[in-house]
Amino acid sequence: MSLPFADPALDDLLRGALRRLEAELAAQTPFLAGRVAAWLRALAAGAAPEAYFLNPIGFPLLRLPWWLAEALAARDPEFQADLVFSSVNGYYFIRLLDNVMDGHAAAGERELLPAAALFHTGFQAPYQRWFPAGHPFWTDFQREWFGAAEAAARDASLPEVDAAAFQQWAARKVSAAKIPLAAVAHHAGRPEQLAAWAGFVDAYGAWHQMWNDVFDWSKDLRLGTRTYFLTEAGRRRQPDETPAAWVARTGFAWGVAELEAGLARARGLAEALGSPALLAYLDARGAMLRQSRAALAPGLEALAKLAVAMK
Repeated sequence: MSLPFADPALDDLLRGALRRLEAELAAQTPFLAGRVAAWLRALAAGAAPEAYFLNPIGFPLLRLPWWLAEALAARDPEFQADLVFSSVNGYYFIRLLDNVMDGHAAAGERELLPAAALFHTGFQAPYQRWFPAGHPFWTDFQREWFGAAEAAARDASLPEVDAAAFQQWAARKVSAAKIPLAAVAHHAGRPEQLAAWAGFVDAYGAWHQMWNDVFDWSKDLRLGTRTYFLTEAGRRRQPDETPAAWVARTGFAWGVAELEAGLARARGLAEALGSPALLAYLDARGAMLRQSRAALAPGLEALAKLAVAMK
């Protein structure tokens, strides 16, 4: 599914960043290069790696700083190219560590851990080009980078994820997305703009995590992944009711209501950011939510009737 606000210029920067990463892998780590390339294709389900970042239900990691730069009338092509390269590397760094840490690493992912060194360098080095040591940007960088690490560690240690823990930790695992926003704000000489965009990221990060919880609940249940949605299933379902029966009876409707409310909160914050593209994106995600609800409702209704009949 393509989004109505897709920007070919940003897509070109993404493809350029991936070519640059491929070249650096081949030059610096020739033994790892082929294995990493195969992993990148696997993440994209066999498609070209850029398809992974263009997935309409993925977190808009690359789009948010692009939209902020547009709102500030501060798009510098060379700076944006470095920013996209950094964000791609930062995402792969986090994804590789997360896959290994949560115990669900695919075959061969543990052997790829040394590539984390290259991903981390590719993430941080572009910022060093634009912001010298001691620049205020690095205070923002450290706060958000360390905060994301703390949130991931806390989330992984939770025995269950209640509403408070979800908001404080699980929903903030995307805090690193504020780093390229900070870079744009400082590069444009408008650091005061960061706070409002960071507040949006917190709200939208919670919504994005809840989307994953609601629509991936079956996979999470099978893998034993602790989520807010499944914690609520354990708390809300009837004594003789399976999690699947609860989802069919009332859980999915509850989850969708939470998503609708969360998206409304995020959109309310976005209205003050001066980005029509961001608002269009949120409207598109709302339409996708309604479409997904309509598509799944008949099957869930049938499952709920079957669960009642089998009691």
